Amino acid sequence: MIRRFFQRRTDDFKAWWHAPATWKDRALGAVVGGFGCFWIGVLGRLFLGSAPVSLVTLGWWALGSVAAGVILGLAFPKVTTCVCFPFSAIGVGSGSGT
Repeated sequence: MIRRFFQRRTDDFKAWWHAPATWKDRALGAVVGGFGCFWIGVLGRLFLGSAPVSLVTLGWWALGSVAAGVILGLAFPKVTTCVCFPFSAIGVGSGSGT
């Protein structure tokens, strides 16, 4: 039962991966790439930078990262979606709900 479930998921992923990219794939890649690269860029600049930066500099860095993520998502939608999805989910559902 479990083996069939994973085999079906694997086959679905293979079929999606080998199919030509659609506009839906490109839109999803752009959104996921934008959010994911935002976090990669901002957190990377904060923690890997050698000196503290101003908020304005961090904002420009974030804007550039989002633009790069959107462009990558449009150009390479499936790869960007797979790579950036874990980063795009940072902070989602972390609220206390009160």
